[in-house]
Amino acid sequence: MKAKKSILFAIFLIGFTAISAQIVLLRQMLVIFYGNELSLGLMLGAWLFWGALGSWLLGRYADNIRQHKAFFSILQIILALILPGIIFVVRSARAILGIAPGEIIGFLPMALFSFLIFSLICIILGFLFVLACRIYPRQISGAGQIGRVYILEALGAVCGGLLTSFCLIPYFDAFYIMLGLAFLNLCSSFFLQHNLKELKIAQITKYITLGLILCLLALVFTQQAKQIKQTQLAQQWRGFELLTAEDSVYSNLVVTKRAEQYSFFSNGLSIFTVPDEQSCEEAVHFALLETLNPQNVLLIGGGIAGLAQEILKYPIHNLDYLELDPKIIALGRQFLPSERLSFLADRRLRVFHQDGRQFIKQISDIRKLSDVKIMAYDSIIVYVGDPYTAQLNRFYTNEFFQEIKSWLIPGGVFSFSLSSAENFLNPEQQQFLSSIYKTLTSVFAEVKVIPGDTAYFLAAGKAGILTYDYQELMRRLKKRAVQTKYVREYYLQSKLSQDRIEYLAAKIESAQEQAKLNRDFRPISYYYDMLLFSTYFTSGWRKIIAVLNEKIIWAFFCFAYLVILASAFLRRKKKNAASGAVLLAVSTTGLTELTFQVVILLAFQVIYGYLYYKLGIMLSSFMVGLVLGSWLITKRLSLIKDDYGLFIKTQIAIVIYPIILPLVFFALNSARMNSWQGWAGANIIFPL
Repeated sequence: MKAKKSILFAIFLIGFTAISAQIVLLRQMLVIFYGNELSLGLMLGAWLFWGALGSWLLGRYADNIRQHKAFFSILQIILALILPGIIFVVRSARAILGIAPGEIIGFLPMALFSFLIFSLICIILGFLFVLACRIYPRQISGAGQIGRVYILEALGAVCGGLLTSFCLIPYFDAFYIMLGLAFLNLCSSFFLQHNLKELKIAQITKYITLGLILCLLALVFTQQAKQIKQTQLAQQWRGFELLTAEDSVYSNLVVTKRAEQYSFFSNGLSIFTVPDEQSCEEAVHFALLETLNPQNVLLIGGGIAGLAQEILKYPIHNLDYLELDPKIIALGRQFLPSERLSFLADRRLRVFHQDGRQFIKQISDIRKLSDVKIMAYDSIIVYVGDPYTAQLNRFYTNEFFQEIKSWLIPGGVFSFSLSSAENFLNPEQQQFLSSIYKTLTSVFAEVKVIPGDTAYFLAAGKAGILTYDYQELMRRLKKRAVQTKYVREYYLQSKLSQDRIEYLAAKIESAQEQAKLNRDFRPISYYYDMLLFSTYFTSGWRKIIAVLNEKIIWAFFCFAYLVILASAFLRRKKKNAASGAVLLAVSTTGLTELTFQVVILLAFQVIYGYLYYKLGIMLSSFMVGLVLGSWLITKRLSLIKDDYGLFIKTQIAIVIYPIILPLVFFALNSARMNSWQGWAGANIIFPL
């Protein structure tokens, strides 16, 4: 009985380890890959590829192994040694790839590193599953036995995913979680070996395993693990004085110091540096000087960087500052000089820890709970950075601009900034800026762009509000008695010179015909930004990115389906046609399964913007479905009379599913969604 329990626990632990390690590694890799959600598809694909390889390539030799349980326990020991080590490798990725902290990694290094980093751990997990099918109690044989092993492994994955998401990640560093997984695998290996008393090798490995367990406990309780963790982080951020590196529910946050400058990073991407007075002044004063009488201002991001302090220099009535992650302000309070935080005590300031998109959609509900009833804003400033990711791109789409316009007064001004160039724009940069400009002009009646290394976009709901007249802007600055260091007369005269304005306008206009509107579910500017970033790498990689347009993708899928249909037609008269069709359907189901998973994750990011927070829950929900489906069908295997017919019906359901998905996405992305519907979408509908 004890032997059976140890086997059941070992199988359960395969799934528990797999999903827990997957969640931890995906989050860690997102930090290395600056939060780029496209890396999720690469990583999940690499994970499944190596798992399949372990199951197929090594699984072919499983029947040649005499002592399945002993071999299983040895693989658990190897897995336990790999788990903590893989975190060290991931955190050393930038050093391995020769990439500086804060620098964006190219798509090809991202793909290769993802492919290699998961190889060993996934091969072992895949082989463990095959061995589990051999050592599972054999009262049931065939498909029923494999089904029960799969259910038990998937049940472990569900428990591991939920425990990791809700209990471990909020309180423990990734390295400690991996040490915990290593401890569980060593204990499982020890119990298996303990029940193999007749095998001499089991007795030897049992003492080795016990020694490893004691070493691991000593590592944790003597604070050596903490020192190893600090060494890992120092390696990851070498060249900087690392002040702190912490996981919040929304992202991995890092604060570094160099001389008197403090830099804040979110998921490996620089979000702001303090002090940076010039950027703060430009972002604020260009917007507020264009606004005729700013009284109520909305700021999305950047407040702790210094923008809020600049805004409060104006005689405004109210400033609403949105910062999704409260940890950013907490770290600002912890490390920044007190004089840079004085704005937090200003009575005109209200801080909301909410996503900017959701705030705009649910602003009516929020105002009902507020003491100050603001019907609309005079000025809205977005300061979130370039659309490197889907999370950021959602602040530059047609849908968002329409939502913003609805909460501006008729003469109100909307402003944001993007990376540009002072004197020369390459074709990729023109295309990128032109896409944003075209999207903005599709919503607002008047749009102006202030040129420079950073381009400042200004938009108004009606014409005649905005001006390039620097003298008029200076008159407003003096009238409002606002003190500035950079945005002054000589600076504005240079910044708004006629030749610079005309050059930028001409370059944007020249790309207008080819540029496309940026939409939530067609994030073309995300693609343009990726294409622009590829110009910093080799021309070969740039060409690969350049051809990845919708025509090429449609052509690829059409060709793939023609090959599939031709294959099915040629095999229709063969005796094994049915089995071949089933295998083909299983493979296409696997392809669509991963595609659905990635699409759902990306859609969640587009709508809600905090996938890092919900990633573990989403992956766990995926496993819940697999457990329920496997359990239901395994119970009824002996009752099914027409296996082939039921399989076809299941395939039809898979065809219907992607037809329903877009309808759900568009419904959840509705501008009229209230706070309750938003909560239900993120916490019930998406996991479902």
